[in-house]
Amino acid sequence: MTLTIRCIATILFLSLTIPASAMPVSEFLPKADKLMNAGMGAMFSKHRKPVMAEMKKVTKGYRADIKAARAAGIKTSSCPPPKGKGKLNGKEFLAHLKTIPVAQRDIEVKTAFHGFMKKKYPC
Repeated sequence: MTLTIRCIATILFLSLTIPASAMPVSEFLPKADKLMNAGMGAMFSKHRKPVMAEMKKVTKGYRADIKAARAAGIKTSSCPPPKGKGKLNGKEFLAHLKTIPVAQRDIEVKTAFHGFMKKKYPC
């Protein structure tokens, strides 16, 4: 019985500490594109939740990366958007993703987002 409890505890611990796999641009872009073209139907699209979750994860990670780099005294690749002007334009970000050559779209959305922010808000 004790062994069973240890196994379950270990599995739960590992599931909490292993980060969710990152979505590649090749998977994200078609979903986001369909969502953007759905108009009012976007609210009911099966692509809404995965796209929104990925963007939330990516933007939160971006802010954390910038904060950590600044705290460590490391120069960041981009500056955070000016206060009150940090609204992400989905169409603009999708246009950036489409500039990535198809052969290179296996990169993570996070990496592409950092590149987008570097272009939009250089330091």
